[in-house]
Amino acid sequence: MRDKIDAAKKAGDTIGGIVQTVVEGVPVGIGSYVHYDRKLDGRIAQGVVSINAFKGVSFGEGFKCAELPGSEVQDEILYDAEQGYYRGSNHLGGFEGGMSNGMPIVVSGVMKPIPTLYKPLNSVDINTKEPFKASIERSDSCAVPAASVVMENVVAFELAKAVLEEFHSNHIDQLKEQIEAQRQINIEY
Repeated sequence: MRDKIDAAKKAGDTIGGIVQTVVEGVPVGIGSYVHYDRKLDGRIAQGVVSINAFKGVSFGEGFKCAELPGSEVQDEILYDAEQGYYRGSNHLGGFEGGMSNGMPIVVSGVMKPIPTLYKPLNSVDINTKEPFKASIERSDSCAVPAASVVMENVVAFELAKAVLEEFHSNHIDQLKEQIEAQRQINIEY
C-alpha cells in the first residue's frame, strides 16, 4: 500500500482504496427484518457512504456473492450445546435479513481517490466559460488510512445506537447484564 501511495504522489496523482472494519461480539438480533429504516446493515451502509469520498459499501463477501450460487453464499446454521446456534461460515458478514446473527460483522467501504491533484485536470471558468486547468491545492496522495479510522467510528456509532434501542439501559453495567442474559437465552433456546 505504501508503495502505491508513494508512486501516486510521485506521479502527482491520488488513489483510493477499500477499508474494512470487523466487529466481534455483537448480540444476535440487533436490527430489524421488517422495517427498512431499522435494518442494521442498511443503517451501517448509510453511515459509511455518508463519509466524504466513500462510494460503496458491502458486507462479508459483498459483491462476490453475485458470482456464486446460493449454496456457496448462504451461511449454514449449526448448533453446539456450549455456544448454541451459530453459522459455519460468514459469507454474509454477520447479517441475516437486516439483523445481526452473532457472527463477526464485516463491513467494507470503497473510497474514491481524493480530487485535489498536483496534475490538474481540465475545467471551465464559470465567468468566461473558457477552458482552463483546475487549480493546484495542497493534497494528500491517499486519504484511505485516515478514512479507515473514520469508518471504524461510524460503524461503532451505528452499532451503539442500535444496541441501545434494543436494550433499554441507562448504565453500562445494566447494559452488559442485559446483553449477557440475552446471550444465555439464545444458547438455551
